[in-house]
Amino acid sequence: MSATTIGYQTAQIVGAMAAVVFDYCLTIPQEVQLIWGRKWDVIRVSFTLTRYATLMGTAMTTYAAVTDRSNYRSVRLHLISIIAAEGLLIFRTYAFWSQSKKLLVFLLIFAGFSIAGAVGVSEVVSILRLINSPGYDPTGCVFGSGRRSAIQYSFLILYELVLMILTIYKRLNFYKGIRSRLVSTLYRDGMIYMTCITMVSFANIIIALVVPGTYTNILDAPQLVIHGVLASRILFNLRQSRESDSIIIDRIFPLADTRRSPGSRSVVFVNINSRTVEG
Repeated sequence: MSATTIGYQTAQIVGAMAAVVFDYCLTIPQEVQLIWGRKWDVIRVSFTLTRYATLMGTAMTTYAAVTDRSNYRSVRLHLISIIAAEGLLIFRTYAFWSQSKKLLVFLLIFAGFSIAGAVGVSEVVSILRLINSPGYDPTGCVFGSGRRSAIQYSFLILYELVLMILTIYKRLNFYKGIRSRLVSTLYRDGMIYMTCITMVSFANIIIALVVPGTYTNILDAPQLVIHGVLASRILFNLRQSRESDSIIIDRIFPLADTRRSPGSRSVVFVNINSRTVEG
């Protein structure tokens, strides 16, 4: 396999590692202030898996890229990080929909079907050899997953689009007349996150279908970093907005963590049924 191919992959992996370490150094004070010392609930577990599986997975991939690529063992960490990041986005959407239990059940079931579909369809395609992977390197010198990775990214895009549609619908039909930094943060961060993931996933599909098979994982590490970094920042921004906004939307407690510290301003609730502010 050409040194150019290996060089391209090494460069993007090392670049992704540099980005995640730089972001970690920038945001560790926020993590200490907003996350540490809180109770271990589903949100904190998802956050911890997202943040540290991304860091460890990228570090292991970088180590394998610059030493012995046959020892590449970080695929599971990549999957854990991405699934945990999607979990944070699910709970963000759940909070934006006023903790609708029906919506949460739908999102979890749909997530299960998406994961099963991505894995199942990929395996069927692989067994039937419906998609060839010209240029795929079986020696392990170059990271590559073949053309079937396009199927997996397609299911990811589908799930992100569903979350995006749900977010836009709720924003236009429920929160349209409400001015709150918390609501704006939930909406803005969610849209930025889903747009970035959709764009990178679409780029991965194009790469998987068009370029030689040895380049199919060229954006794998960057996508992992984008998932982890943006998902973590969603939670940081959400909890920071709670500190500076006196209007908290009723029943968005799990993510915003509305416990007041001494000297903080009073909390004002929005009546969900009448859409009026009550104090």
